[in-house]
Amino acid sequence: MKTILVPIDHTAAAEPTLAYANKLAVRWPAEVVLLYCHPESDGMAAAEKALDVQEQRLRGLVERLRYQQLTRQDGRRIQYRYRILSGCLHDYVQAEAARCAADLVVMGLEHIDCGKQAAPGNHAASITRLVTCPVLVVPPGRRALPARVVFAADFTALNTDILPRLSALEGAFPAPLDLVQFYSPAERPRRRQLKQALGKVGAQLTWLTTTPHLVEDDAPLEGVGEFCARQQAQLLIIAPNSETELLRYFDSCYTTTRAYHTQIPVLVLRAVERQPQVACCARCAERLEQEHTKALLPDYYAVHWA
Repeated sequence: MKTILVPIDHTAAAEPTLAYANKLAVRWPAEVVLLYCHPESDGMAAAEKALDVQEQRLRGLVERLRYQQLTRQDGRRIQYRYRILSGCLHDYVQAEAARCAADLVVMGLEHIDCGKQAAPGNHAASITRLVTCPVLVVPPGRRALPARVVFAADFTALNTDILPRLSALEGAFPAPLDLVQFYSPAERPRRRQLKQALGKVGAQLTWLTTTPHLVEDDAPLEGVGEFCARQQAQLLIIAPNSETELLRYFDSCYTTTRAYHTQIPVLVLRAVERQPQVACCARCAERLEQEHTKALLPDYYAVHWA
């Protein structure tokens, strides 16, 4: 059973986030785990009462949205679990994602945590850093599931460990996938290398339809929005190499001007962190050391000399 973890608050942005998660849960299908973190109250009795009140509010929201934009039969099929905790979301989300074995986190672009409103995208970026599964950031407003998906990345430096996770999401987003690689005019001599990297990634994905695109643009972030607008994409997939790079997608200059890519859901893929191998004995330690040394040395026999 697939699992969607939905961190939620009681702001107006919570409704479109949960409505979008409901549609995904029906299509995939998946179970929805709702995670609500309430600011800590003074006294244990007051805290327990506050959590009970918030759980009832959350259950009321779920029952109200269960059948909105869905047929009654689909709404009944969705299974929900509730996690109501006292504290801040960023203190719990990592453990809760592991606890429910979340395949996907769906959260709003604008979210209040610890009673504070962060700048659009900042909170999502911090949550993405804490969990290992993909994070889907949903902007305010009602929207249908995507009929066109764009995956924008530097495919020459892409960690291919994320590709199986992306392939696993095809059932949730069964739409044509456009792979787009931006390059500057100075990188024209690398076009062949870029094209090969695009082809390699496309071959490893199990997506039904993938189309590679090489786009010359010296301002990739502006180019992403323009490309998504031309393709009429309803979902953008990105694989940033750092939290700073992720925050640039939601920079105030783009949210203020309502750039196209800030008006559609953004799926953030995080590279899988490799765990270091640990030797169980002296012989294994010697073997690992030899493998490490071999990896550092150039393999001259693999080079095709002219």
